[in-house]
Amino acid sequence: MTLSPKILIVDDDPSFVQIYLGILKEEGYSAESAASRDEALGKLDAGDWTAVLLDQRLRGADGPDSGLDLLEEVSRRSPGAKTIVVTGYADSRAVERAFELGAYDYLEKNAVLDALLRIKLRSAWESVRARDAAALQRGELDRQLRDTWAACLRETDKNRKGALLEEVLDTLFRTIPGFVVFSRNRRNDIEEMDLVVRIESADPFWRSEGQYLLVECKHWSSPVPRHEFDSLRAKMNRKHKRCRLGVFVALNGFTQPFRAMATLGLSESHDLVLPVDRDRLERWIGASDRVQFLKDLHGEVTTAADAK
Repeated sequence: MTLSPKILIVDDDPSFVQIYLGILKEEGYSAESAASRDEALGKLDAGDWTAVLLDQRLRGADGPDSGLDLLEEVSRRSPGAKTIVVTGYADSRAVERAFELGAYDYLEKNAVLDALLRIKLRSAWESVRARDAAALQRGELDRQLRDTWAACLRETDKNRKGALLEEVLDTLFRTIPGFVVFSRNRRNDIEEMDLVVRIESADPFWRSEGQYLLVECKHWSSPVPRHEFDSLRAKMNRKHKRCRLGVFVALNGFTQPFRAMATLGLSESHDLVLPVDRDRLERWIGASDRVQFLKDLHGEVTTAADAK
């Protein structure tokens, strides 16, 4: 994680390097410079950079765009760094190539270089800070998720175990991009619902499932019977096509009639209930890509239905 702004200047013009260093010092950034490709590669490997100021042409006006050739190396060796290409020889083809190769921004060496450089570096720094904050939040959520899951497995009081299981699913969905827990333990005269998750993903795969996903949790000592499947489907139907996906979590699994309905029911409508037993939940929690795990589970149930 980048704790303070650290800038690498890759430029073979000493006068511009001094200009950059002066600006960066005033902004409170630490900085180092490299005058060649080899020197830049060494420093990229050795540092955790916030941003890289990359000269488009490292061998002067008559040289090739060798700076742009470094863009892929910056992405590979210092993937968190934001690269700002700086040039006195801007043209549309070079600009297009720079962004195709992963540049964060582009800057010309002209009369307003000082002001624009400060603005662009601040923007890069804010972007890195936001990214690191999100990573820290995800890390904390991951620890919370695993701790809550361990506590749920140890708990013997049935009421506390149920509350912990709901907390596990709440936290699990908060670690999955594109899914937002909308409500928890909703109770009214019509129904009870453990979790209502709003689908905000831009992925067309999930947008086709409606606006909401319903989650039911059971920690019964015996497998969950078929009528609980019917109950969840009825709750989904009351959402008037805004909910076409449900997740049913049961630590002690499901009866065969429930599992059969989870696949047979798909042929009757587009609604889908994903059964998640203890083993499947354990693997979902431990998955490196929890979105993909959910997609794979969706595909597994859908494929089983298609085979009927």
